[in-house]
Amino acid sequence: MPAVDVGEFWGLIERAVRQEPGRAHRAGWLQEQLAAREVEEILDFEAHLDDASDRAMSWLMWGAAYRIFGGCSDDGFCYFRTWLMSLGRESFERLVDDPDALAAVPQVRGLAGRARGGWLADEWPEWEELNYAASEAFEGVRGHGANIYRAVEEHRREPRLQTLQDEHWNFDDPAEMARRLPALARLFPQLPTEPLPPVPLPPVSGGPEREPGGPTPEIPGQLAIPGLPGPVHGDRRDDTV
Repeated sequence: MPAVDVGEFWGLIERAVRQEPGRAHRAGWLQEQLAAREVEEILDFEAHLDDASDRAMSWLMWGAAYRIFGGCSDDGFCYFRTWLMSLGRESFERLVDDPDALAAVPQVRGLAGRARGGWLADEWPEWEELNYAASEAFEGVRGHGANIYRAVEEHRREPRLQTLQDEHWNFDDPAEMARRLPALARLFPQLPTEPLPPVPLPPVSGGPEREPGGPTPEIPGQLAIPGLPGPVHGDRRDDTV
């Protein structure tokens, strides 16, 4: 039976990065490569992609993405993990073991000290398109509407890795951030979600004024990350630092 082993999976990722300048083009190149293969090979690729993404899914890595982005939703964290793969297998494994080492990655260092609203699209540490390369190749081979996600779970030889098994912590706590990710905390010194100054609310005609210290209205656009205490900001691409 044809197979894509883990070494070939990484070889395809690294070759796509070497050959294509943009992330969408890289994913398109991978899709073309996979579409020319047997269905089993496409499913192997997707299984290895899932395994790599799961391996990088820790609270510490999420905290690193949160610090770099100035807030990070669950979708943003997914795309960040696939971006990590674009750095190559050796760098990926090193960073999974030590997320704070992201502070030494040139693509990350080049973002420090700049307003996030000024980051170019291909500078953002994310690669959303990689998540769809195998699924689109699978649909092209099997027909419109073919579901790769059900097929890959039936095809998988080993169960998926358990994720988020490390210690949960508060990304907004400056002391915790400095202790767990000291290099990133120095590289991006401003706390991503510093408390906003209170905004005085106009009195409501015919009703009581809001008492000082009362509940603050929810900020539109906030996302609740499962397991975190209360809402946190999602990807804030219009932040200024």
